[in-house]
Amino acid sequence: MAEVKEDELTGVHRGASRVVQGLITLALVLVALAYAGVGVPLAASLLDGRLYGTLWIVILFFGLGAVALRRTRSNPARLQDIAALRGTAGLLASLSKTSLLIALLGGAIALLGYFIFSGWRNESDMLKAGVLAVAVLLYGYPRRESWSRVVEVSQQPGGLVGDTSAKGTTE
Repeated sequence: MAEVKEDELTGVHRGASRVVQGLITLALVLVALAYAGVGVPLAASLLDGRLYGTLWIVILFFGLGAVALRRTRSNPARLQDIAALRGTAGLLASLSKTSLLIALLGGAIALLGYFIFSGWRNESDMLKAGVLAVAVLLYGYPRRESWSRVVEVSQQPGGLVGDTSAKGTTE
């Protein structure tokens, strides 16, 4: 039984970590393209000064939203309820979905940064957005040891709610 859970953990973790690694690569490639001067031509009507500020506010909200999302979805009581209702498969699906949602926010930050670069041709904008995107992606990176510990602790009496060592480190 434990081997089946370990195989399931390995497969789900591998899939989530590959997506995050791919998005980290995308962010780095976009930074490199910006410094190479390769941008997407945009219509002049799109290049409004208010749009520039709005995009940076959206990037800020995506970054802060990634932190809030992870903290909310990694709540030990929530994870314990998921484990009790849906078992190990449901718990792993929730951990994977959390990592993927955070990765999508990080990827969106990188793409918005590239859009900003393409419109205003300032490489440092892409660098700032790229650094933030990679930081968000690394923050949400699925850590196998943490996932394994969460699955293991959720199976024990008292579960995640009774174990204070897992709080804040569930992913």
